Amino acid sequence: MNDYLDITKSVMISSPAGSGKTEKLARRYISLLRGGSDVERILAITFTDKAAAEMKERILNILKTEDIDLYERIREKVPRMRISTIHSFCLKLLKRFSLDLGIDPSLDVLDSFSQDILWSEAVYESLLEEGKTGKGLFSETLKREGIKGWNRLYSILEEIHKKRPSIELGLKNGIIIHEDTDESSHLEGIISLYSNCLERYRKKKLDRHLIDYNDLELMAYEAITKNPEWQNVLFSFDEHTDHILIDEFQDTSTLQWKIIDKLTEEWRSGLGAKRESGIRPTIFLVGDDKQSIYSFRGANVDIFRQAKERLSEWLNNEYHFIEIEENYRSLPTIVNFVNSLFERIMTPDLIDKPGIVKYSPFKPEREGSGEVRLCIIESTVNIRDGRKKEALYVANRINEIIPKIKVYDGNAERNARYADVAILLRSRTHLSIFEEALRQYRIPFIVVKGIGFYQSPEVSILRDILFFLIDQKDDYSLFNILRSPLFNIGYEVILKIASKRPSGVGGFLFTLLQRATEDETIDERKKISMALTLITKWLERAKKVPYAILLEEILNETEGWKYFSEPQRHKNVKKFLRIIEGLEFRGLTGLEIREKLIRASLHSEEPKANINSEEIDAVKIMTIHAAKGLQFPIVFLPCLDEEGYKTGRFVMEENGDRIIIAYENDSNERRENPFFVRMKERSVEEDKRLFYVAVTRAMDHLYMSGIKKDNVKGRLAQIVSAFKIDLESFDHKNLPLCIEFLKDDLEIPPCEAPGLYLKSSGRLQQDVPIIHTDPIFFRPEHIWTDVTEEIEYIRNRHGDNWITLGRIFHSLFEAISKGRIEINDADRKIDALIRAETASPELAGIMKEIIKKDLDNLKRSGLLDEIIMPRDNSYTELPFVLQRNDKIYKGRIDRIVIDGNLAHIYDYKTYPVSEKEFPELKNKYAFQLQLYREATERLFSLKTEAFLFFTHEQKIERL
Repeated sequence: MNDYLDITKSVMISSPAGSGKTEKLARRYISLLRGGSDVERILAITFTDKAAAEMKERILNILKTEDIDLYERIREKVPRMRISTIHSFCLKLLKRFSLDLGIDPSLDVLDSFSQDILWSEAVYESLLEEGKTGKGLFSETLKREGIKGWNRLYSILEEIHKKRPSIELGLKNGIIIHEDTDESSHLEGIISLYSNCLERYRKKKLDRHLIDYNDLELMAYEAITKNPEWQNVLFSFDEHTDHILIDEFQDTSTLQWKIIDKLTEEWRSGLGAKRESGIRPTIFLVGDDKQSIYSFRGANVDIFRQAKERLSEWLNNEYHFIEIEENYRSLPTIVNFVNSLFERIMTPDLIDKPGIVKYSPFKPEREGSGEVRLCIIESTVNIRDGRKKEALYVANRINEIIPKIKVYDGNAERNARYADVAILLRSRTHLSIFEEALRQYRIPFIVVKGIGFYQSPEVSILRDILFFLIDQKDDYSLFNILRSPLFNIGYEVILKIASKRPSGVGGFLFTLLQRATEDETIDERKKISMALTLITKWLERAKKVPYAILLEEILNETEGWKYFSEPQRHKNVKKFLRIIEGLEFRGLTGLEIREKLIRASLHSEEPKANINSEEIDAVKIMTIHAAKGLQFPIVFLPCLDEEGYKTGRFVMEENGDRIIIAYENDSNERRENPFFVRMKERSVEEDKRLFYVAVTRAMDHLYMSGIKKDNVKGRLAQIVSAFKIDLESFDHKNLPLCIEFLKDDLEIPPCEAPGLYLKSSGRLQQDVPIIHTDPIFFRPEHIWTDVTEEIEYIRNRHGDNWITLGRIFHSLFEAISKGRIEINDADRKIDALIRAETASPELAGIMKEIIKKDLDNLKRSGLLDEIIMPRDNSYTELPFVLQRNDKIYKGRIDRIVIDGNLAHIYDYKTYPVSEKEFPELKNKYAFQLQLYREATERLFSLKTEAFLFFTHEQKIERL
């Protein structure tokens, strides 16, 4: 069915999991190009930056294969292809019309870490200000409920804030408070307090020339609806855009649909200059309402049905709705199971209720034999112990099937590998249990898009070291350092040392540690002495060396990297060091860094560092949400007994431009209140869709499991009910899945070497009190800009490994230039630098070979002596700050060599470069080198020359 390629009509496609929707969107785009549309006049909206990049790649690959002439015609226009996320589109719209809209054109978008910090500061300051008056909601809550009231108030403010941008739009257009709760009057005060926090948060962003992602949508919507120049903005957009394509339409929020609706309003009217000139503008929407699982981000599943109905009403015979039935992803066994189950549990109500979608079965297009298996684990113990038993079952099953079972590469079979396996969890509640089970079975794994960065053991250890370096009276942090694998001093030993301090007095552990080395009654004195020597040395170096650099040196000295050899832990350490480096670069003091980290640690949503999982033969663990859009030959879906549908104490319902909200603290009242019941029904329906997304990730084999105690719950109950499974019988024929029961405990294999598994220090808010000093907040008067290497350029041309090599080369050259190492004795430093960057022995060997070869070539060419080796009147990694009008540029200059009255600047480029690329790169880095030249001339009052130093080619290019 190719009706979707008819570019004279607008099209909406319902494309279920595995039906090739990305391919259809790419081919629609190509059809528009073949119909004469320019790439600049086609706007494609995707859900993520990754999806946008994949869409471009898919389009170009099809053209290279099927239409080389068209490919050659558009190849030079690729940078002008308008394929982006909705947020990127909104940002470009705002910047393009910034002068007309009265918006600061230098606005930049906050990252999630900075966003959380600014919001926390805004709440803290708002409550502090209200607390000083002794009146208002905050003071009343503290008087009535004490610290418990404070926690509840802060929690409800967080719940409300997660409803942006809808809640903010409601504040502007009118909020209706649902009266049928005991807390309705109290809610008015909460909303008023939230408005104050939001206004303070807005001012903080404005002071820093920053906005967040919610601001982008709100500002874009207001720009095309309320701004005095809204008609000019719409006219200009219409003048430059003929077609809009939207991917993953089921994830669209109400506000995003309002933006799209307004942008295409004139198109649907059948009027305008386009029609008069013979151009028929079109809308192309593709998605699957059964995969709408992002309500927590504002996605509204009802928009899918509304858009379908309204497009038909608006466009009549200029519109197609197409429902795809083919599935190209999964084997027939899996497709049959999915159809059989969801036809039963996704049944529409007699009354058309919001949030409910109808299931349509699809047909398998692949051939082959797969498997769907359900393991029901009977357990009489508590839920955590039962979950450990289930995790061991999963690990044991993986151990049994790899590499014995077959998976498909195209039509050919091969033995399964660890990389073919994905474990999908509803949430990360039990993540650590599954990680430990896999470790016990020695199964390699990585956690993909994991959160809980600050709660991970490796970050906890580094944070404890940093906190003690900042405050030597922090007994708690020192205790965790001593207990960590870096020193591994026994709990009883530390307890005996600590018992000698005055009762109830803190801040003495370090002093007592010094005395313990002379106390013959203390065990492990040798360990204590070694720890004391190292920690004392760290404290001295902390007076001169930045914390980020010192932490990395500590890991090298203690061989701490070996405890973080797992790729995820290794990357987490590198991310933490970058965060500390960034905070120091902003000029924050140790105490300010400590307080910011404490606040950041309260937010468990901070993602772990990204790793390239495709290069590693390891099992992938991720949430079902993170797996959306992916597929795996083998999927494990545990924890089916969990009940995931929950409603908070605060709920919100969108009603046109108005927002209806309700708050109820009493859980019993929530169960009876119709408003909350309706919200729970929507949550239950979304949980079914989440289940659908999970099982449709499987291509060849699907293994499910859940715990049965006295009764069955959650998704396990849905399967049992749908297929009328008799749990007391072992005769389960004519079912679209195999069922097994697990009653006996699994034999747990021995663990690996002791000390390899790190346990989090479990730092909680009550363990680490925030230091209440006069806050010093960063309020730049100018626009600060980092002058840094363009990482994406190197990644696209040469890959991630050359980015890693670049960091190693820069550190090595700095150490050589500062005389820290001799060139003939550089092996140990090279090994340490590589070990700090990669845990793969194979990759480490390749990197070392490249580094040694480049060093030898630089030595033979004479450039090592001329530029890099230590010499008088030279500087390495010199930081600078340069002001140009209202902009302040900051960065580091790789190398400056002063010869008489002339300063030579060298900017290292360590990646491979071909001869024809030199002119392009000289042009690319001209502005950056001009900034370096100006900064150097101001610092030294000398005439300055700037050079690009291509170390891999031993070539110098003057700018």
